[in-house]
Formats: sequence, C-alpha cells, structure tokens
Amino acid sequence: MVERNEENVLRAVPEGSCALTMDFDWLEAIRQHPKLTWRRSDFRRNLLAVASLLLLGFDFNSHTVTPGNAYLLASAGIGQGTLGRIKRWLMRHGFLAIVAGGRSAIYTPKNCSGETNLFKAGEREERMADRAVYVLCRPATEEELARFGEEEVQRMESKCKLDPLLGMFGLAVDINGNPNLPKGKSTPKSIKVWASPTLKSYFEAATKWVAAMTAARTDLQWPADKTTSANDKATRDFNELQAARTVQWHSPPLRKLRSRHLARILAPFFRAGYTPNDVLHALDTKPDGTEHRHDGFHGALNLPALLQSRLNHWRVNGQPVYSRRQRALQRSEAAKAQARAEAQRIQQQTAERRSDTVRASWRTRFADDYQKGLQEAAVRGTTR
Repeated sequence: MVERNEENVLRAVPEGSCALTMDFDWLEAIRQHPKLTWRRSDFRRNLLAVASLLLLGFDFNSHTVTPGNAYLLASAGIGQGTLGRIKRWLMRHGFLAIVAGGRSAIYTPKNCSGETNLFKAGEREERMADRAVYVLCRPATEEELARFGEEEVQRMESKCKLDPLLGMFGLAVDINGNPNLPKGKSTPKSIKVWASPTLKSYFEAATKWVAAMTAARTDLQWPADKTTSANDKATRDFNELQAARTVQWHSPPLRKLRSRHLARILAPFFRAGYTPNDVLHALDTKPDGTEHRHDGFHGALNLPALLQSRLNHWRVNGQPVYSRRQRALQRSEAAKAQARAEAQRIQQQTAERRSDTVRASWRTRFADDYQKGLQEAAVRGTTR
C-alpha cells in the first residue's frame, strides 16, 4: 500500500518526533506528559483508553495503525467530539500523525445498481469504506535532534524536491489519491474538518502562544506552604488565584471548577493566613482531627456546595478558625516562650546565690576561726 510506504510514513512524522519503536513506553510517556496533568480526570482516562487501543493495533514493521472510529467509540465508550479532541491532543504534542485520511463508503462512486464500481477484476465486490492510516510517534531526545538536525532535514527536503523519480513514486497521498500538503498533513475535505487550513492555523497559533506564555512565566505554581498576603489588592488577588490553582493541582476533583471561581470560594481562608496545604487538610479533616467518612467529590453534582460544606467545619461565626499550621505555630511559640521563661528563672536564681556572700581568702577565714576558738576557750575557763 502506498500509505504504508516507509518514505510516506516518515514524511508524516511531525518535527521534533520520531516513529515509535518497541523499546519505548508510549503509554507511560503520554501519562507523564506535563500538559496532561492540567486536564480533567475524565479526559485523561479517555485519552489513555484510546491510546491503549491505538497501541493494541499498532504495526511495528510499518509504524502505522488503522483503527476505525466506530471501534474506538465503542471500545472506549466515548463520543465523536471526545475522540476528535483526543486525536488533536495526541497530534498537537507529537504522539500521533496522519499518513492518509480515511473515506466513508457512502462517498464512493456507485454504478447504476447502487454498487461501487471501484473494485478490480478478481477482487470481491464490496463498498470501499477505507480507514485512516496513522503513525504513532514519540518525542525525540536531544541526542536524536542533534543527530538529525536542521541541516539533515533541509537536505532531505531538497532531495525530495529535486529528484523527479522520488517525487513521482514517493509522493504521500491520501486515500482518495490526492497529494498531501507539505509536512505530510492530509488534505482537508471541508471547513468542518478539524484539519482545515483555518482551524489548523488557529491551533498552531494557539499552541505557540501558550508555549511562549508558559516559557515567559516564572510563577508556574504557587508554593504549597506559602500564604497569599500582599500589600496591594491586585497582587493579593493574583496570589490567591495562583494558590487556588495549586490546590487544583493537588486535588484533581477540584479541576472541574474554574480557577477564579475556586479562588473566590477560598479567598476568606487565604486572607486568614491559610496556605494551600492548610486548605487541602481542611477539605479532608475536621478541626478536631477526625477525617471525613468518604471523599464525596467524585460524581458530586454541586461541587461548590460540597466544597463550602467541608469548609464550614473550619468556621466559627462565619470567620475561619486557626488552621493546622497556625495551631502548630502557636504551640511552638508557647513552648519556646515557656522555655525562655524557665531559662530566665534559673539564671536569676543562680545570680542571686552568687550575690549573697563573696567568699573571703583562707587567711581571713583562719583568723576568724582562731578568734572564735579563743573566745570559746575563755568562756569555758570562766565557767569553771
């Protein structure tokens, strides 16, 4: 098949990626991808399910896989929109690429009897519902990027353009026979397809903008043991938003809420001196130290109300009580104050003992004892 040709498959691999090999844990690389940790738990679960199905039908000889959408939808238990988002995420981060687009049987040419007229002599008569051909990729390492650098890529591109035979017999085509766009991207069928030029340019621009903003930021995550206090309101609101995102990072069920909504709910606690660790502890434990009987966040219909009910245990008359860290700090300060008072008392007693009487020299003490003895002897002599 032309779609499984090695040159066409390698041409479809995006820049910065390599074709998948047997010595690479593809699922673990997807699971540990930093961009996936910020997504919702259901999206991560569906993504790993689809990735497992793709890896199950992967052909390591040609580096390609041809799954049907109906098979993926039925096996993963997801909808068409979710499947499209999963494929776009895998393509956007260099784990999947299209070698040739698929075609539904309803779009194949028919003869007068309603049957397809694209079968050849000796082949069975059937409607040609062709699946798309994908290539599984993995992010290239720094050594591989250095080995196959920009010079090698430019040399191969110039060779493909100058060699007429290679351009004639090795040109990547989709299932309809149309040539692929540059960089191995399949030709879009209509504006509704996600790979259309308009949406494709939008996704590329959005990805580059997010990457540039992420690289320019220095406060990617608020420290979990730091308060959000600030001198002005704007800085305090920004710190509270970052702290709320840190809480969402450590508590995946809270990622269903918007970060600004969560920041407004947690604002009274942050302004009372709570840290993200204190908030996470307050969500799981009551002030008396007993834990809640069950999590309750998974599957909750009204997540903000459940969050407020958990935090109400840490309120008295509408005001937040001292957090676990603040209580531990108070106990530590009280113990330190008691130790300082005890040390001061002992030091004062020692100073008082030293200031009572200063011991005289041995000559003075001997003379005093001698005079005392003479006086006692004189008293005994007179009494006799």
